[in-house]
Amino acid sequence: MKKYDVIIAGASFAGLSVASRIGSGKVLLIDKNEIGAQQTSACGTSINILKEIGCEDSILKSFTAAVLHIKNKKIDISLLEKYCTFNYKRFCKLFARQNRAEILKANVKAVEDSVVITDKGSFAADIIVDCTGWRAILASSLKKDYVNRKMLSFGIETELPYKDDKLRFFADPEIIKNGIAWLFPCGKTARFGVGSYVGDTKILPALKRFVGGYGLKIGKIHGDHFCYCLKKPVVKNLFLVGCAAGQTLPLTGEGIKRSIHFGIECGEIIQKILDGAFSFEQGAKRYEKLALSEEKYYNYLLRIQYKLSELVGWKLNLAVRFFNIKLVRKWVWKKYSSI
Repeated sequence: MKKYDVIIAGASFAGLSVASRIGSGKVLLIDKNEIGAQQTSACGTSINILKEIGCEDSILKSFTAAVLHIKNKKIDISLLEKYCTFNYKRFCKLFARQNRAEILKANVKAVEDSVVITDKGSFAADIIVDCTGWRAILASSLKKDYVNRKMLSFGIETELPYKDDKLRFFADPEIIKNGIAWLFPCGKTARFGVGSYVGDTKILPALKRFVGGYGLKIGKIHGDHFCYCLKKPVVKNLFLVGCAAGQTLPLTGEGIKRSIHFGIECGEIIQKILDGAFSFEQGAKRYEKLALSEEKYYNYLLRIQYKLSELVGWKLNLAVRFFNIKLVRKWVWKKYSSI
């Protein structure tokens, strides 16, 4: 059996981020697809974070403003930092160049002690990282109830010819109940998506309604579940990063920025373990403390997500008027950007 110092399962935002910070030792990066082959995300995030990791060449369009549409009302939001949409495949290819890991195309199935089992054989490592998305495949093989399926959202998206200059979000039950819709411009095209907070997978009619409102018809669709249930980020000898650890934010569904942030932090901690600066136990405690440090803000967003569908009539009008206050918007955005 081949032995590595580190095995990372999953080669998307989280896995690539972890791998980018490990500069020594033998590292194996496993994914069921070719790098960058399967986009499930809306691929919108802060420009700053793409610049920090040297992937700004994947940017398609940048934004300084967003619009929140709530039924017949809209709220213009000046972004405190520039956001962008980007090309997923190009991003992954650029980021993958920054690690020295051996890459294996395989399906991971489980982990037993220090052995990762795949359909291409078994591989051993002292340090294992689960970045397999909401399914948390390795952690679930150790702890059967690790994934709380009642705490999953589900989203789908289609990219169509359409031009706009703002990111748009729609909290409108006439489009989708207990969920949100979005329009992310990408230059000559735009990504139209709908997401269900309650994990409803039968939302294709909602996407058709949304797209139809712009006089368009849906094209090729991508999407998946995403987990908004913040979970224990270390299970036995596993580190978990990104959606596998439930690090996607409730309400907005933003997960890229957090996957990259915590992936980088996790990778740097692993490097220190390899260098002998930390024991595994010390590194695990440090990562867990870091990953759970913003739990209260996460829970604030979760409560708003639960309450959003209840905002009707005068309650909705009051919420819109309150959020339209410039100082309130600025304070909220500052807090949100810091999570």
